[in-house]
Amino acid sequence: MSFDDRRRNVRSLLFFLLALLGTVVISVASSVVATSSEREKALVGPRYVPTALDRALPPTTGTGAGPRIALTFDDGPSPQLTPYILDVLAAKRVPATFFLQGDQSERYPDLVRRVQAEGHVVANHGWDHAYFPDLTPEEAESEIVRTDEVLTEITGQRPNLFRYPFGQGSAAGDAALARLGLGGGVHWKWTSDRPGDFECPGSQALVDLLVTEATDQAMILLHDAGDTLECPPNQLEYLPRAIDELRARGFTFGVVAPSPVPSAVNRGSLAAVVPR
Repeated sequence: MSFDDRRRNVRSLLFFLLALLGTVVISVASSVVATSSEREKALVGPRYVPTALDRALPPTTGTGAGPRIALTFDDGPSPQLTPYILDVLAAKRVPATFFLQGDQSERYPDLVRRVQAEGHVVANHGWDHAYFPDLTPEEAESEIVRTDEVLTEITGQRPNLFRYPFGQGSAAGDAALARLGLGGGVHWKWTSDRPGDFECPGSQALVDLLVTEATDQAMILLHDAGDTLECPPNQLEYLPRAIDELRARGFTFGVVAPSPVPSAVNRGSLAAVVPR
């Protein structure tokens, strides 16, 4: 066999091996994409179907003179919980305030856009739910700034509110918030010993929590991701039931806005509940 024949044979073998490798790579990549797609589909949670009572509501329901509260949702967005919560809020004509994580917002930007498009307040909850007392000044600033940048890029508007994960602030975090001009330290009212939604107490227990904590200017702490993802899906039924019960008791619903006056109801938060 001549040298040229051997070269042609080697070249043919190389082409065959490259073709085989390409087939394997494409097959593996397709499998990974399919698995990822199936995983994302599995994340989709329940949806809410409006009732006859919902359809009979007037277009605006938050302008009454009664006591006003704000429903606030932390840690999201997530495809498991956020769509259902937004469905309920839309059907019930209730505005809310969403304190969103940067990592979740970057992963699910369409849900962030939906939150904004449906009239809710988009606020900053840090990048990945870090415990701020343990962070260096540089880490604290990064948590806030990265989330601020992602939310601004997605919505076209800079958020003007920040809530510390776990409600635990730090001097470094406060300094970063002051430099950014963000209203920081938005807390909530929780004066009873009733369990929160992240403790998976069930829908009735959460209705009881909201009714117990409801008072004029109360900011109610709820979640649309985080530990609440581990709770049974039917726990979500608390939200439409609680809204109906609170409205029957004369409450109206508003959103959180910055305020120069500390809130006596919400642990001194420099924020107030205002109409949307």
